[in-house]
Amino acid sequence: MIRYICKMTPIIVLVSFLSFSFLRAQCFGKYKKKSNRKRERLLLAFSTYCLWILFFLLIANTNLENGGVTLGIDTATEDWRINLVPFATMRSFRDYASFQGFFLNVWGNVLIAIPLGFATPILFRRFRGLLSCLSLYGAAFLAIETLQYFVGRSADIDDWILNMCGILIGYGIAKAQRRFDPRIYNR
Repeated sequence: MIRYICKMTPIIVLVSFLSFSFLRAQCFGKYKKKSNRKRERLLLAFSTYCLWILFFLLIANTNLENGGVTLGIDTATEDWRINLVPFATMRSFRDYASFQGFFLNVWGNVLIAIPLGFATPILFRRFRGLLSCLSLYGAAFLAIETLQYFVGRSADIDDWILNMCGILIGYGIAKAQRRFDPRIYNR
């Protein structure tokens, strides 16, 4: 898995840098006057992370397994494709998968969302409220789960629930940090 990530990350970083630079210079140039270098670097890191997440969440399960990433599920069957029953997949992983499979499924979904929940209220004034941040990522992760079904991945309500838990944790960390360093919100 690490080899696959290391192989794909430079490509994602390059694409993100080029697209971010173009968009910031051409489309959003008028907003750049209000920005500074530190904010631009944070926005670049944020956009790179978002692109990295999209790439890995929208690649087909069979491509991941061919790249050496074990998923802990049998991709030959169609049983894994959709789940609308809350906590059913987590129970299934707990009862039938290895500890590694359970850990990757549960904590992987939580951990990928924490940086998003942390960075969004810091970088974007519009999403500093809990409801607006949850609405943004609730819709985004719902769209990702829907797209995953059509690209050969599983669409799972449990993934959405765990992603939203990660957003809440990241948001809580950002708000707690604001008490210690309120200047971070003035960038």
